[in-house]
Amino acid sequence: MEREDNSDPIPIDILLDILSRSSTKSIARFGLASKFCASLLRGPDFTEWFLTRPSTRPRLLFAVENLDEWRFYSSPQNPDEDHSREVVSADFHMQLPKDMVGQEIFGPVSGLLYFPNMGTDTVPVICNPMTGLVKRLTQITSKYNPSSLLGYDPIGKQYKVLTITYSRYGSEEHVLTLGTRKVSWRKVHCPVIHYPPIKEGICINGVLYYIADGYQNKFLKIGCFDVRSEKLRFLDEDSTTMSISSCSSPIKLVNYKGKLGVISWSWNWYMDVFKFCLWILEDDQKQEWLKREYTFSVYVCVKNNAYVAGVTATGEIIVSMNKTFKPFLVYYFNPERNTSKTVRIQGLEASEDYSAFVDYA
Repeated sequence: MEREDNSDPIPIDILLDILSRSSTKSIARFGLASKFCASLLRGPDFTEWFLTRPSTRPRLLFAVENLDEWRFYSSPQNPDEDHSREVVSADFHMQLPKDMVGQEIFGPVSGLLYFPNMGTDTVPVICNPMTGLVKRLTQITSKYNPSSLLGYDPIGKQYKVLTITYSRYGSEEHVLTLGTRKVSWRKVHCPVIHYPPIKEGICINGVLYYIADGYQNKFLKIGCFDVRSEKLRFLDEDSTTMSISSCSSPIKLVNYKGKLGVISWSWNWYMDVFKFCLWILEDDQKQEWLKREYTFSVYVCVKNNAYVAGVTATGEIIVSMNKTFKPFLVYYFNPERNTSKTVRIQGLEASEDYSAFVDYA
């Protein structure tokens, strides 16, 4: 008796249920089975489900810069809290030649890294270190050297690139939306003339924040680009107690529990401690800032070879080494509990330049 061929497709909800019981590597292999499987994994619904499922845990992402390439690793971000010192292994994911992506790196933004390389012969590149996928973007045509950042709209589920070009005639801002059939740059209005961003930005809840020079390089401003509405404005430092222009220490924009944070740090040579100054934007509309100061001890050999990598979703400040040392250490400082722990990362190759990113999924 000839067996009937059952061609009924498996319902999507059953597929998701099967994937929910699978490992991350098995899910990645599933995406290679067919075009349909790949499209299912790339859909916004699956991405939301994957990032919110209980088994998904954020990781620390390490970008190791060598002479001619980038190499990407990741390690668990939340080691066992019952121990004050942990040893974890870093997993290798992919490598990218510098002649394709250059030296600047921005992100991660909802899992993607962005290599701007504006103003050079190399076009902007977006990559996903976990999957190894690399996408080249359309480069804006300009005789000046533009600077660009990547943002994500969680409502419309769209990635957009903001590019700022400055010339003697003023500044121009353009936006590129990814994932559309017609890929083209659109000009947007900015009420303030300013130079391209000079510090890395950060995207929080659909708003891309960045630090830029003001007109004639007289002050620093924090730009706020709403990715969904494509409106650009600046925070008014004069109405706050926070002034990044007068800060002589290194500064970094961070995501502090869903709010914009500005953190500066310095090394106290006499007490062998790190000193932090954290400003938190409590009210975006009223532009009210909350200022906090902290100190915590750091392994003596680190000193100036460490920097603030970011703040985790639970509010821990992570300090990472940026040079080759053995052991390679990462520090976790919880300002609310006034506790700290040290984690040793194994498996990273020798290099003179490391970049660490928090809450990578």
